[in-house]
Amino acid sequence: MPDYRPRLGRATSYGFDLQQQKTQTYTGMGHDINVHDPWAVESQGAIQDRTREHLGQSDKAIVAYRRLLLGAIEDVAQGRRPMMTPGREAARAIRGPAAIDGICVAGTTREYWLRLDRERRAGASWAQLGEAC
Repeated sequence: MPDYRPRLGRATSYGFDLQQQKTQTYTGMGHDINVHDPWAVESQGAIQDRTREHLGQSDKAIVAYRRLLLGAIEDVAQGRRPMMTPGREAARAIRGPAAIDGICVAGTTREYWLRLDRERRAGASWAQLGEAC
């Protein structure tokens, strides 16, 4: 959709609500992961040119990660499967994790996220479509 604009996005501070963050969710942006993901990507700002960056001794993990990433990119470019990539059967078996953001009483985490997940799914627009989903 060429003119699509999200209801919650950069222009609306992703719906951030300080009171909600204090009392309900860690992010303060509701329970919809479709708001959290764009925030996580867009809030980082423009892509930075790292070619002239000088990392120090304490940045060893960053250096190692970038080498792994570049190696994986090269593997794909050469037609090889990068490490830690599951095959088709293993990929089909992957489930979760549940995308639930909230605050609960200690010791009630499982019951809390299961209840919130049921409520979230029941209230979703696609839930009204019936068994077709």
